[in-house]
Amino acid sequence: MTVCELARVEILRGAKGTPVHAVLQKASRVTPRQTLKKLAVARPRTGHRFHDRPPVLRHVDMRTRGEVMKSLGRYRKTVSVSHQWILQAYEPVDVAFKIVGTGSVGTRDYVVLLFGNGIQDPLILQIKEELPSCYTPYLSRLPRVQHEGQRVAEGQQRMQTVADPFLGYTTIDGRHFLVRQLCDHKASIDLTNLKGTALREYAVVCGELLAKGHARSGDAGTIAGYCGNSTKLDTALAKFAKAYAEQTERDFDQFKKAIAKGRVRAALGK
Repeated sequence: MTVCELARVEILRGAKGTPVHAVLQKASRVTPRQTLKKLAVARPRTGHRFHDRPPVLRHVDMRTRGEVMKSLGRYRKTVSVSHQWILQAYEPVDVAFKIVGTGSVGTRDYVVLLFGNGIQDPLILQIKEELPSCYTPYLSRLPRVQHEGQRVAEGQQRMQTVADPFLGYTTIDGRHFLVRQLCDHKASIDLTNLKGTALREYAVVCGELLAKGHARSGDAGTIAGYCGNSTKLDTALAKFAKAYAEQTERDFDQFKKAIAKGRVRAALGK
């Protein structure tokens, strides 16, 4: 969910003082400068460069760096004309490989550091590989997707009230990538705060945003008709969520045991 969407729901629900309000306050401080301070270091001869903090963040070889830099030209054509001019004013200075979230493990993910009007005007782009949707084998009658990055970018633009203005896509070595601004005004809720009323409040907000996204990207009337007026769908979703949570805990337990026995190698990110 985007911060803009959270803010809108917060205003509608009068959520001041709730975990939702707290995360908005935190997100307001996650600016490009803060992200730069976290991911990069200023060096005397070369200026700002990304940290080398394997396995989470590390520099790429020169060939990969060149391919990523070249891909920016293709990416620039996929954003609005007004933002093409903005991107034209930024100069890329460094490229690194960054570990992504659990759902994207095994894919390529690059970050590019750019500067506009001096070092006080940083821009960090994430170039994230996008694989075919897991639904593809079951939706054979749908039109064939030409570009997975384009599919994801357009999906986000349809679902989100306000999407990242730098959202676009590109291709590197025949692989499809989504491009977006990295960590700008984004934050997450501290899970330790989600207890009792706070947990219920957060669940309601997430449900409202999910419903809103589906209504924007699909047929709202058909979806409402499918859900109906009974509690049958609610019960099914709750049952699935409980089973999913329990399976996740079992999987994590097995994962920890595998690490302890040396079957899986693990490294702590810095």
